Amino acid sequence: MTKKPSAPVLLGVIPARSGSKGIKNKNLRLVLGKPLISYTIKDALGYRGLYKTIVTTDGQEIARVALKYGAEVPFLRPKKLAEDKTAMLDVLKHALNACERIYSVKIDGIVLLDPTSPLRQKSEVEDMMEIFRRKKPDLVVAVSRCRRNPYFNMLKTGKTGFARLVLKGDFTRRQDAPPLFDITNNCWIFSRRAVLNGWRVPRKTIAYEIRSDYIDIDKEDDFKFLEWRLRHEGRR
Repeated sequence: MTKKPSAPVLLGVIPARSGSKGIKNKNLRLVLGKPLISYTIKDALGYRGLYKTIVTTDGQEIARVALKYGAEVPFLRPKKLAEDKTAMLDVLKHALNACERIYSVKIDGIVLLDPTSPLRQKSEVEDMMEIFRRKKPDLVVAVSRCRRNPYFNMLKTGKTGFARLVLKGDFTRRQDAPPLFDITNNCWIFSRRAVLNGWRVPRKTIAYEIRSDYIDIDKEDDFKFLEWRLRHEGRR
């Protein structure tokens, strides 16, 4: 039976294309005996306030694994939306339109959960969803504080070959420079209109600073760190 949607209707979307240039079949790579994507699916199914959790993929094997671990796979993504240069917002727009048609419901927001960033905390994601409901922005995005600051200790070189600060400022201590943040792949919550208009970082964006560890799996060593963290947290 389809769950009765609450307001606003938030759709959890886990993107997982079958092609991977850096690490082959990365989303299905076994981590402590389970596919990488399974950790994000398990977490998403435990979040309060998600209408559904779907996986958008072009791969039959990924779809099979996603269904096994409890996600819904209401469609297979067209190959043209699973290429190296495919924009994520195009993928989300396709998912939003397809799910509205399939489930006969208007979707108010999409909670984007990348399977290559599985070290997210439930309390932080649910807090982000509550901020989205209460403040009604076009985007709530998880960020982490930058270790390097372009006002103080980041340089760029110009045509002359001489280096200068990336941003001008008269700060003599790093602590005095304005705080800046890195965007993470931990969690993005887009409004309906942001998705439909292709707004990656809209004017009404709220940066949510996460305190938990963050990882974006991009190389082999990242898997080793992930396994260590999962063992440390008892998440097997």
